[in-house]
Amino acid sequence: MLLIKNISVHYGKRIILEKLAIELNSSEIIGLVAPNGAGKTTLLRTIAGLIRPNSGEIAINGLSVATNRQAYYKSLYFVESNQTLYPNLKGIDHLNYVKAMWHSSVDVEEVIKDLAIKKYVNRPIKKLSLGMKQQILIAMCIVSDADIILLDEPMNGLDPTNMKNISEQLIKLKNKGKLILFSSHILSNVDKISDKVLFLKNKKIDYLLDFEKETLSSEVVYEQLFTREDIS
Repeated sequence: MLLIKNISVHYGKRIILEKLAIELNSSEIIGLVAPNGAGKTTLLRTIAGLIRPNSGEIAINGLSVATNRQAYYKSLYFVESNQTLYPNLKGIDHLNYVKAMWHSSVDVEEVIKDLAIKKYVNRPIKKLSLGMKQQILIAMCIVSDADIILLDEPMNGLDPTNMKNISEQLIKLKNKGKLILFSSHILSNVDKISDKVLFLKNKKIDYLLDFEKETLSSEVVYEQLFTREDIS
C-alpha cells in the first residue's frame, strides 16, 4: 500500500534522511520511534507531500504525487499537531470541512456519536481542553476515510483516559483496513497498539520490530539502539 523507495531529504548541507526504504501494508498500526531530532516529523511530512525529497520516491497503491497528485493526497490524512486547528472555528466546522475536501461518504453525525464528542463539538476550538482537541483531530481522521493516517506524537500531554480513548479509535481504524503510522515517545502505548515498530537511526530505518515474530519490547530495542549521546 505505502512504498517508500530510497528517499533522501536534505536541509542545505544537512542530511536528514538518506536512502530510507520501507514498504507498509493496510490494516496495520505502525509505531515510529527515535530520539528528538532524528527525522520522524520530516519522514511524516515527506510522506504527506509537504516536503519534496531530494531523491527517491513514495507511492500509495502505485500512485505518487508526480503521477496523480489529487488521488495521492486523497489517499492520506496527516495530523501534525492540534496547532493546525483554527481556534475560532468549531469542531463541527473542521469535520464538515474535511468531509467536503476529501469527498468522504462518512456520516459526520455518526462519528460524533461514536466518539462521544457531541457535548463540545459545537464549541470554538480555543475553548477546548487538550484531550478534546485530540479527539476532534481523531474525528477528522475518521471523517476523511483516507486509506493512510499519519500522526505526529498524538499521545503527547494526554491523561490515561484520553490516551485509552484515542488508542481504541486507532485500533478501530486499523480494523477497517486503514494503515496508521504514528510517532511517539510513549513506548508502553506503542507496544500496546502497534503491529510493528520502526526505529529511525542514522537517517534510515535501522530496525523493524514485528510483534508477530518477536517478543522484544520497544523499550528494550530502544536501549540497544540508542546511547545517551543519541538522546541528549
